[in-house]
Amino acid sequence: MKFLPQEQLQAFLGHLAEESRVVVPVKGEDGVVLFRPWTVGVEPELDVLLAKQSPKEYVFRQSETYLRYGYAMEGVAAATGDGDAHAPTEPEQDPKARAAAQNAAVTAHAGLQVEVVDDAPAQVIFGLRPCDARGFVQMDNVFGGYGGFYFDPYYNAKRDATTLVVVTCRDPRSTCFCTSVEGGPSASDGADVLLTQVEGGFTAEAFSEKGEKVLESALMTEAAQPQAVGAEAAKEQAAARVERAFELEGVRENLRANIEDPGWHDLCMRCISCGTCTFVCPSCYCFNITDEMVEGTGERLRTWDNCFNPSYTLETSGHNPRVVKANRFRNRFSHKFWYYPEKYDSLLCSGCGRCITHCPTRIDIREVLRAMGAPRPGATSETGGEA
Repeated sequence: MKFLPQEQLQAFLGHLAEESRVVVPVKGEDGVVLFRPWTVGVEPELDVLLAKQSPKEYVFRQSETYLRYGYAMEGVAAATGDGDAHAPTEPEQDPKARAAAQNAAVTAHAGLQVEVVDDAPAQVIFGLRPCDARGFVQMDNVFGGYGGFYFDPYYNAKRDATTLVVVTCRDPRSTCFCTSVEGGPSASDGADVLLTQVEGGFTAEAFSEKGEKVLESALMTEAAQPQAVGAEAAKEQAAARVERAFELEGVRENLRANIEDPGWHDLCMRCISCGTCTFVCPSCYCFNITDEMVEGTGERLRTWDNCFNPSYTLETSGHNPRVVKANRFRNRFSHKFWYYPEKYDSLLCSGCGRCITHCPTRIDIREVLRAMGAPRPGATSETGGEA
């Protein structure tokens, strides 16, 4: 365990910035905390527990161009000096030679030119919380080829170039429920370095090779015993402040059994399908792909999408299997605690509580799981699930 004095924090960030872009939580003039690139003199906001959005947008970007393309004229007619592509060839009397010359004539045509955009700068995300880091782990399963599924080279290039310096939560909010989903305010899942605030500075622990490199900084010293003891006490106190929201045992099975339960309709009545919960979530990863073209040149973009969007599952035929809002509402919670766990053997929720905090109609995921993740009258386990 290492120790970083509080007065050395700016110098430490400057040290990291020598080789990487450094991203930190920053409080704006409106009081909203967002992750932004660090510049000299900027103080990371570590007193506010959570930034409004997780830092996932620095790896899985909200809008990302990953292909540029255009059309240009290609091909030159096989012409003689006088510009006639069908001029006599030598020897004129040889039919085979004449046919070969005619076949060599190329008609000018529009050719497709493609440029792959693969921007993956080295970066350090500093000051994110354990629930944010766990969100990256959950997306790693999806984009990293887990179980032989799809491997996304764009996501993984950015992920490999990113170091996560996580800070233990000191004072969890009432909306936090990380301990209910196998996490915690000092969990190390996904973290390269875990910092814990103690008197006079931060203790630092490495959990990867990238983290070991961070701790090689000369600004770090060996943690003294009082600092190590203080860090363990801070972790225990933080964990004790997070209330148990629900029990995970049986949630997956009960969601499957309750898929046709009318309770979904009752719970979704307040939902306005705005998608805020998915955009602030550190682990939601749904996206759309569009081509935007102007006068022969274009870009292929990937942008965040959300399962509350009425056209999210709209098929080319015009059929929409989730045209009813209650079905889209049900999909969000079932995906996180049923579909995803069955495919990746993990949950798709880190318990950050952002979806509770920022929902304009105050829908609480804990309330939904306590209702639909528990046995319901008349439910049967034979009911089929959604793809």
